[in-house]
Amino acid sequence: MISMSSASTYVPNIDDVHADASASNRDPFKFSHGLTGVDQPANYLFVNILVATALILVILAISFRLLIGVRNYERRISVINACRKQDFWKKDRHPWWGLLKRYFLYAPVLANQHDREIRISKTINVGTLPTRPQLAVIIFYVVSNVVYCAAIPMRPRAQMLAEFRGRCGTLAAFNMIFIVLFALRNNPFIRMLHISYDTFNLFHRWVARLGALESIAHVFAFMFNAYHVSYEGRGGWHSVNWIIHHSLSYRWGFAALFTMSLLVLHSISPLRHAFYESFLTLHRIGIFIVMAGIYFHLVKHALPQLPWVYLFIAFLALEYFARLFRILNLNIFWKRGTWTQVSLEALPGEATRATFLLPRSWNANPGSHVHIYLPRVALWSSHPFSVAWFSYAKPSSEKLPLSIDGVPVEEGTGTISCVIRARTGMTRSLYELASTGKVCHVKLWGAIEGPYGSYHSLDSYGTAVLFAVGVGITHQLSFVRHLLAGHNSNTVGTEKILFIWCITDTECLEWIQPWLEELTAMKNFREVIRIRIHISKMAAYEIDETQLPEFLDIRTRRCNPQEVVDEEILAQVGAMVVSVCGPGGFSDSVRAAVRRRVCIRSIDLIEETFSY
Repeated sequence: MISMSSASTYVPNIDDVHADASASNRDPFKFSHGLTGVDQPANYLFVNILVATALILVILAISFRLLIGVRNYERRISVINACRKQDFWKKDRHPWWGLLKRYFLYAPVLANQHDREIRISKTINVGTLPTRPQLAVIIFYVVSNVVYCAAIPMRPRAQMLAEFRGRCGTLAAFNMIFIVLFALRNNPFIRMLHISYDTFNLFHRWVARLGALESIAHVFAFMFNAYHVSYEGRGGWHSVNWIIHHSLSYRWGFAALFTMSLLVLHSISPLRHAFYESFLTLHRIGIFIVMAGIYFHLVKHALPQLPWVYLFIAFLALEYFARLFRILNLNIFWKRGTWTQVSLEALPGEATRATFLLPRSWNANPGSHVHIYLPRVALWSSHPFSVAWFSYAKPSSEKLPLSIDGVPVEEGTGTISCVIRARTGMTRSLYELASTGKVCHVKLWGAIEGPYGSYHSLDSYGTAVLFAVGVGITHQLSFVRHLLAGHNSNTVGTEKILFIWCITDTECLEWIQPWLEELTAMKNFREVIRIRIHISKMAAYEIDETQLPEFLDIRTRRCNPQEVVDEEILAQVGAMVVSVCGPGGFSDSVRAAVRRRVCIRSIDLIEETFSY
């Protein structure tokens, strides 16, 4: 132990951060606080390497997206100009492209399981497995952090632990930037890289776990050195307690560590899924405590990592400003003094059709989703739902404008509709509210925030196969209308659309009946679109086909995605895209079917999930 004979007359200044490892420094705790023994140049070097690593990954992702975008644009233009002759695009121009998709881009870590939850029992699951690209990024980043923390040269034990403490603390503080950024739904890299929020949320969880472990190692190194210091004739926990008692910074640091550990524990999949509403509230409170703890821990010592704290606090503040701007801009028309009105309609199969009458026009890309706010049902939270259908009204004008200045600006109202299946929590309360209405519809006020997603374009594909299960229909409907309209105006390359919907009984058709009627009224509907309905819980004799539209292909058995993909390959027009929105197990079966055939034809897979 390090002793201090004149400790009775000397009181160490725990808030002194100046580096002084000389023998003249009488502070017995000099390697337990401040920058003494901390190699700041090396810390900044490893942080710069992490920044460079992240930038390289971003550049690679942008280059890949640009390559895909240029290819799709070239294909779309050539198909439109060639009067829909698309044989050239049936196969990938490079054979290695199919191998890359099969064994890396679309491949789960093990076998074919990716979105299907790993269940311990009927009520407990431990999450899902990432894809191979996701796992590669996670392993690379975690291993690099571990290597940087362990890159400590041989020195006396106290100095090595001081440097280890500084390294772990520096990397933990820096990783908070990524932890916050990856959790934001307005993260600019989502649209820039065409990487889903779901994937960024996965990275958020893993970087958060890494940051928590680095924080624990940071505190362990501090406590180990302090424990082995003798002060006032005593050592061990007395020395640790003395430092904590004399430093507000360290107390805030322990508060941040304790809260961060709780956040990691209560974020494990079984707890997160079982109490999701409570999880969101507690998580937000915990994040503010962690940020405050890190801020005061650094500011009390004026440590050089403090600018990073300002950066991730700014990210979070900008996120809430962006959300507020989106909400106010879309849901309030200040000139007319109008606010978004919501109409609820209870549907068969315990579903609710929520129609939002917006004071402004809505014309988002297909595949969009919005976060809806219904204070009467869920006061504090918002929930994401796909936009199943939208329409907008343009202001009418009886006379043609005399000049370009006289062209009216679109300021009409718009409507968007979502179909929400009742499960637990907010969706169950919403359905019960809609069911208690004395008339067909229940009116209330609310708001939407969006649009989000919608960065996938299907315009360059000659064949589109769209799978949906249950309420997954809401994601695919907007693509069907968009592609059919584009086919009619010769602005997309789509010639064939196979729309497959898996439901439990025919009552679910009521969910989309008014929109099906609009689709059938469009030009070339029967020439372009085939709609196949797989009904899993009804026998053929139970279905009265005379009451159903004749263009529906009704099949009373479960859908086999492999059969569908193989069937469409034989009659494929141009490049083919396969899109799926449904439960994890079904999405995995579609992924497996596509992977088996990507080396034969040009097939791309697009998957929409809302994991949490």
